[in-house]
Amino acid sequence: MATDQQAAEAYRRLREHCASLPADSLQSLDDGLDAGEPYLALSWLIADVLENHIDVPRETLLSAYALLDDADKEEYADMLG
Repeated sequence: MATDQQAAEAYRRLREHCASLPADSLQSLDDGLDAGEPYLALSWLIADVLENHIDVPRETLLSAYALLDDADKEEYADMLG
């Protein structure tokens, strides 16, 4: 599993590409990061990106995905396609 620092950095890199997500969703995710839950914020951001088909650089998405624990990877694997 990722360290908090790794998760926070990956979150910020991925977040840059997510302006098309609803503002309240982004605020909730940012609040999670600010509250000291970078792994959860990253996991939920990845889910939102995949569910909403947000166009992000594949390498950015895969780098963030690689930080997830196995259970979360399994959950999102089908959406990665």
